[in-house]
Amino acid sequence: MSRRSLLAPFAALVAVLVIVLAACSSTPQAPALTDPKDILTKSAESLAGVKTFEFTGTFSGSVKAEQLGDFDLSSMTLSGAMDVPNKKAKVTLDAPTLLGTKIDALLIDQVVYYKVAGPLAVALNASADKWTRIDVPAASENPVGDVTDPQEAARQLQDALGKLPTPPVKQADEKCGDQDCYHVTIKVTADDMKSLDPTSSINGDITLDVWSRKSDYRPAKIAVNAASVDMGTFGVTIEIKYDVPVSVDAPPADQVVTPSA
Repeated sequence: MSRRSLLAPFAALVAVLVIVLAACSSTPQAPALTDPKDILTKSAESLAGVKTFEFTGTFSGSVKAEQLGDFDLSSMTLSGAMDVPNKKAKVTLDAPTLLGTKIDALLIDQVVYYKVAGPLAVALNASADKWTRIDVPAASENPVGDVTDPQEAARQLQDALGKLPTPPVKQADEKCGDQDCYHVTIKVTADDMKSLDPTSSINGDITLDVWSRKSDYRPAKIAVNAASVDMGTFGVTIEIKYDVPVSVDAPPADQVVTPSA
């Protein structure tokens, strides 16, 4: 498998994070909403005007790996931040129970720098001591980049919500730190996935919870939980803060290597 194909999931993850975690200009007196589809759509539409945000993620449960047994995810953490106008981001994934895996990544315009500790270092032709540099396609050359358009994201979300066999449910409003939040839950079973896509190989159930701030519809927290016969039961919860200082700089030249083709 080529290095580019191995890194494709990370590029997709960055794009998804830009969509899901980005925020809009503040709207202190946003109208109250009661329809869960409206809440989710408004959250997608609110992506325009994002400046900076940071996020932290915690994991739960365990995953099954062939020939290696179960891996406890409870000690695994995710953190990162993004300066959207300047096209800068940083992400750290620390997974000590996954054979000591740790990934640090920086995005500066169209260049990615990453360091990897653990068994993935060999697969990604990287090390824990030096930053590996690769160029990434411009948004116009990368279909993933198209989904970062807030209006397009909202349209695609509306289409997807309309196709769900089980519609989203609005839960009781909750506090997210010092913010009042809407709470919407989406549940998709393996049978639901088969009805949406007969070729789907997913054999588990997925629950997505989104907490959106009532003041401006910005997502404050996102949780994904999955139960799979093959992979086990696991989840991730991501919390987001907006309008924070974000500093991302390229590593010193003597700490950077370029992988061979």
